[in-house]
Amino acid sequence: MKLKVFIISLVLLLGTFTNSAAQATDLKGAGSTFSANFIDKCRVMYGQQTGKVLNYTPNGSGAGRNFFNNKLVDFAVSDTPYSSLDRKPSENFVYVPLVAGPVAVVYNLKDYRITLKLTKQVVAKIFAGEITMWNDPEIQKLNVGKLPKTKITVLYRIDGSGTSEVFTSYLNSVAPNIWTKPGNKTFSTAFPGNINNYVGAFQSASGSTQIAFLQSTLNGSISYNEVSYAKGFKSASIENEAGRFTNPTPSAAASFLSNFKFNQDGSAVLDYKNTNKLAYNISTFAYGVAYTNSGSNAATVREFLTFAITKCNKIEGYAPITGNALKVAKAQIAKIK
Repeated sequence: MKLKVFIISLVLLLGTFTNSAAQATDLKGAGSTFSANFIDKCRVMYGQQTGKVLNYTPNGSGAGRNFFNNKLVDFAVSDTPYSSLDRKPSENFVYVPLVAGPVAVVYNLKDYRITLKLTKQVVAKIFAGEITMWNDPEIQKLNVGKLPKTKITVLYRIDGSGTSEVFTSYLNSVAPNIWTKPGNKTFSTAFPGNINNYVGAFQSASGSTQIAFLQSTLNGSISYNEVSYAKGFKSASIENEAGRFTNPTPSAAASFLSNFKFNQDGSAVLDYKNTNKLAYNISTFAYGVAYTNSGSNAATVREFLTFAITKCNKIEGYAPITGNALKVAKAQIAKIK
């Protein structure tokens, strides 16, 4: 299965570059698959208004940052900032809060049609391999109706993923007694044990699209993904820090992200223990990452990023940048020369 997914991903990636070579490109970006559906719709709107062509390669936040480091693209999109372990660009750059949204806990459970409720502890135990059956008493007591006696198959991102880093950072923050390792862009690195001991029960794919495709083939599977990739499946209602079960909606993500402080570089200081009653706490910003000295393409980079935060604010599944985050975004864009 891993080989098959790798081949499909490679074909898609090669196809992206082939298509871009066939037309003049005014701007190139790469990175986050979490925000790929947002970028795809936004770049079409941008093209219609300006006549300019934006090519975006959704190869994951980690790969996008590497492309950016090597100046293969004009900007990257990343769900998380560079970590202390990452190689950072040698030149000055900024983070631009571009869009926000929830990371859904998505499941394919054909014999149970009711929306599942899951506490943060139960989510951590499932993804740590401690709960292995859907009718486990810890899940059953939270939900109405009889859950099926079906094995749980956990799906995770094998590529360097900002979505993985957000999700595992959340688990480490809210359930540190279960998820004992800090968040990481590589799920297997953050996993609190040896993931090789869970062959079959844990399966991987590269990118949000491939995770969604794999999930469509596996009854009993559970994954973490951006909500626009979850169509056709259900997303669990997750207990927040106020003790309420909330769904992964743009408004709930906005409630979670509304009052955070920002670092001078434009990145947010996320607190997964935010006690806002309306918040869905597995939420994140996606950042545009751009050089302050973007050379001859600086004006176009500024133009598109400004368009994204001001004109692409009604795209399904995503929360627009508002309030203080919007002020920060505009100030960061102004630094691109």
